[in-house]
Amino acid sequence: MTSFKRMSLVAAAIAAVFANSTFAKQSNEPNIERIQVVSKRSSVLTEITEDAEKLINMPGALGDPLLAVYALPGVVAAGGSMGEPAVRGSSPDDNYFEVDFMPAGYIFHDFGSSIFNKYLVQDFRLYSAGYGTSFSDATGAVFDVTLRNPKNQNIKTTVDFTMFKAGVFVEGALTDDIAFYLSGRKSTLPLFFSEGEEIEDEDGESTGITVNEAPDDYDYQSKFVWDVNSSNVLSVLFTGAEDSAAASFSERADLSLKNPDFQGDADFSRSFDSQNIIWDHYGKGFQAKAGLGALSHSGRLDYGRSPITPRGYFEEEKEDLITYKWRLSFNVAGDDLLTFDAAYFDKTISYEYDTFLYVCTELDPDCELTKGERITGKREVDIGSYFIGANYQYTITDSIIADVGVQHQKNDYSDEAFTHPRLGLTYHINQTQSVWAKYGSYNRLQEIDTILEDTGNPNLKSQTANQSVVGYQQFLADDWSWSIETYYKTMDNLPLALTENDADHYLRYSNDVTGRAYGVDLLINKNKTDRWYGWMSLSYGKSERTDERRDITRDYYADTPLVFNMVFNYQISERWNGGFNFTARSGQSYTPIVGVRENPEFEGNFLPEYGEPFSERFDTYHRLDVRFERKTDFFGLDALLILEVMNLYAKDNTAYIDLDYTKVKSTDDLILNEQSDDFEMRPSVGFSFTF
Repeated sequence: MTSFKRMSLVAAAIAAVFANSTFAKQSNEPNIERIQVVSKRSSVLTEITEDAEKLINMPGALGDPLLAVYALPGVVAAGGSMGEPAVRGSSPDDNYFEVDFMPAGYIFHDFGSSIFNKYLVQDFRLYSAGYGTSFSDATGAVFDVTLRNPKNQNIKTTVDFTMFKAGVFVEGALTDDIAFYLSGRKSTLPLFFSEGEEIEDEDGESTGITVNEAPDDYDYQSKFVWDVNSSNVLSVLFTGAEDSAAASFSERADLSLKNPDFQGDADFSRSFDSQNIIWDHYGKGFQAKAGLGALSHSGRLDYGRSPITPRGYFEEEKEDLITYKWRLSFNVAGDDLLTFDAAYFDKTISYEYDTFLYVCTELDPDCELTKGERITGKREVDIGSYFIGANYQYTITDSIIADVGVQHQKNDYSDEAFTHPRLGLTYHINQTQSVWAKYGSYNRLQEIDTILEDTGNPNLKSQTANQSVVGYQQFLADDWSWSIETYYKTMDNLPLALTENDADHYLRYSNDVTGRAYGVDLLINKNKTDRWYGWMSLSYGKSERTDERRDITRDYYADTPLVFNMVFNYQISERWNGGFNFTARSGQSYTPIVGVRENPEFEGNFLPEYGEPFSERFDTYHRLDVRFERKTDFFGLDALLILEVMNLYAKDNTAYIDLDYTKVKSTDDLILNEQSDDFEMRPSVGFSFTF
């Protein structure tokens, strides 16, 4: 879901305040008897994969397999430890999320977890670059989540309690051919706050921010699977989530001192609900899949409500999406595979707002400085788009496999059409070594607020990207393996926020930014043998953006040259299991503040003067998380006790540097306030039992 700049900024401020405060606190065969085992078609996907199980048990992820993505090569949290994933130098906005073949709403809550119960994820695949023809409208990475099918068993219920989440999971059979599960979870963060409580900073001083409504979130998933017969399976999936928070910003709050428009009450909420029906048909030599889905999500931000401005300001967006999707795969000859994909997306987006116009992009160090006129209105847009793709996986020799694909896509909002090649070549040197190369071109529609008539430039072209990948992998003895992969990406037609110095500033945005990202990822992996497993990854990468109008190239704000991760897990005994996760990465880039200037709109208030954008870095970020599990009994029921400590040695990692607005009284007062991410040593206890 896209959003106005203002909604993103203020919502992020509310989320950061609450999150920081919370976490501070054959014929020659002999004749033998054969037994044929007949199972249901859907049972193949009822168990999670080994890779997904590793992610679930990773320390620091609180049993959340998608949070564990940050320990994979090439993935960083953009803009801080709780930011959205930026993959191999692309923007978080460039990512695409798919759950069980269908588009997803958001998959990460605002306060530090994904929307999925750990019992649901059957497999999770991250396509970092050079992926094939099955995904569209993405120029970054693809997060492909497969939820497992329910087990055909007697109905069982599992109850979970952790420091930050409580949930219930029910699973079982309704008939011989129909099984289901239902998951519901709710945040326990409201237990850490009292309504009317004023938040204190890490030094125990008042921040001028009062809790009106504690940060909260919930999510649910339900899946019904009907084994119609040996060739057909019908699945129905319901998914939804909601996040909300509310606070009051007094005249002493930094946000109010920086921009008094925000003084007063602020409320933020976002949610989505989706319903999908998926049919799988398994024929002789082919497989067909079709999906029909409805997705609705919304977000609203109210801010600046006070006795002086009782109505305040607001922004609200709603989106309804109907998806029709198909896939057909044929075994052509031998091991050759021909796959066709097609989808049509019917999207309606509505905006209603009474706010200020902010013209800015990721290239701008501070959107607060781009404030424009007050705008009021309501607008609805319809966007129809489709894609068709074909891929032929051809076995050239026993050792060489080629993927040759093409995808065509079109949308009626910008009236653009694209045809993209997607190519891959894999050479199996021997049974243990492989080398591969991939190439693909991609595009996506600009964020809707940059192309909406009232807030952007409707004539902006879509963003495009080209991605190239070369890799090598070797399997060693004792289930060891290692791989190395290099990548190179180019990005074109990115948006540039125009200023008054541009003759065409009235257009607000232009397609005058390009980018590139390149790097190498090394992964050493040990599968579970001798009671332990683990992996180590080391990534080097560079990400840049170029303002083509001014011929200026700068580091991208999420540029992180070095990232190191080490994960270790050991089966101590039949009941005990433990491990650790250590991560270190280059400090986040930031724009230094070199001076102070008066706020031209509010007398007596001050704004920062910035130096070269994203030219400096915080100190190196590092953190150690540990996790122990113990299988136990609870009144005769199977139970699990989880003990987890994040940031074991309490490393104080910097989150941002800004003016100390409470102390700045003149343009001569260059007084800076360096804030950590407040991710102090954070213990967590979890307990679950099944009946």
